[in-house]
Amino acid sequence: MQDMTPFWISLKVALISTIIVTLMGILISKWLYKRHGIIARILESIIVLPIVLPPTVMGFILLIIFSPQSFVGAFFKNVLNMPVVFTLTGAVIASVIVSFPLMYQHTVQGFRSIDHKMINTARTMGASENKIFFKLIFPLSKRPILSGIMMSFARAIGEFGATLMVAGYIPNKTNTLPLEIYFLVEQGKENQAWLWVIVLVAFAITVIGTINILNKDRFREVE
Repeated sequence: MQDMTPFWISLKVALISTIIVTLMGILISKWLYKRHGIIARILESIIVLPIVLPPTVMGFILLIIFSPQSFVGAFFKNVLNMPVVFTLTGAVIASVIVSFPLMYQHTVQGFRSIDHKMINTARTMGASENKIFFKLIFPLSKRPILSGIMMSFARAIGEFGATLMVAGYIPNKTNTLPLEIYFLVEQGKENQAWLWVIVLVAFAITVIGTINILNKDRFREVE
């Protein structure tokens, strides 16, 4: 019988990282969507950097940052009592870093796509910036936000390189589905790996199909 532990570990990591990414994505997008200066551009470049960098490079950087010998790693281990390297916490952090750019891009583009005439009209009627955001911009951006959440979750559940570098492959502890597939194939257990491959492919198709449904009105407008 197939061991379901990798599935539950992946689901746990993806859920936790997606919650963190969603909150961070909305807050940072709220702060940056109106800014177009050089500082904002630099910050946006840093945010999307994990998309460009190879996952192993990102994992190596995280490994250095969160090493027990570093200040950050020592803080997590000794103060927060949450060691990062070779733990589930490391898998979550790796998933957050690599999936956050997707959440940010969808969310900030959603905020920036709102008609400025509507926003200016709300301002002339005396609405505060916070009220405009929470009563107008945020509700009208629900589709991009949902798309960002789904893409971030899919990216988190499929993360491999950075997770392997930071969390490692520890059975029943950090063996997420992508890692499990890799090591099953390495051990010559292709039949067992196929089940998880089918699960991930089916999940990816579901995510893409759902996002297409969410954005079907946009596609019609383009046509």
